[in-house]
Amino acid sequence: MTLERWDPLRRRWIFYASQQEQSADCRANPFEKVPGKIFLDTNVVNLIVKWPEQVFENVPAPMSVDEKTAHDIEALMHVFFTGQRAYWELAASAKTIEEISNTPDEDVRERLMDYAIQVADQISAGSRHGRDLGRRLNDSTLLSALPDPNDRELLGNAIGMGCDVFCTRDHKTIIKKRHLLPALPLRILTPVEWWQTIKPWAGLWC
Repeated sequence: MTLERWDPLRRRWIFYASQQEQSADCRANPFEKVPGKIFLDTNVVNLIVKWPEQVFENVPAPMSVDEKTAHDIEALMHVFFTGQRAYWELAASAKTIEEISNTPDEDVRERLMDYAIQVADQISAGSRHGRDLGRRLNDSTLLSALPDPNDRELLGNAIGMGCDVFCTRDHKTIIKKRHLLPALPLRILTPVEWWQTIKPWAGLWC
């Protein structure tokens, strides 16, 4: 089951069955909440690199892919298609590069590294601030609801770099615990949730 409906006659995705449905979505996801700068968690980078034809060329995911993964792939496909004109700013950090460097499969590691280096900011003042904040939050109790210190550091990187959204597929240790975190200057969203913030306004760019 797909997130959106594909119309084979018009060869396009149909996001809404009625204007009323879209209007309700616009109210739930106002335009000013559409994120402009998005930090990609390492697991999202992995998904993009593993399924490039599906994400960038609208190739259907194999039937063997589980539904949650298929939905994340489709959501990213819609996001990046819209982003061709909307120009989302993607971000990653030196910590992302460090995590990718531990990938055991050499071929996968190289492909991940090639993509991550394109989006990772490692030299600007914002990246330096993000790196420092990530290291401080790694050891701080502020984000202690997140059990993995790497997650805390990456989230700190995203905050320090001024991102609007931290996009992750980590349901077990981040998404299920985000409600336990203090108020943060960014939102933690899954790829599907990221797409939902854009969907009502996608017609402005498509």
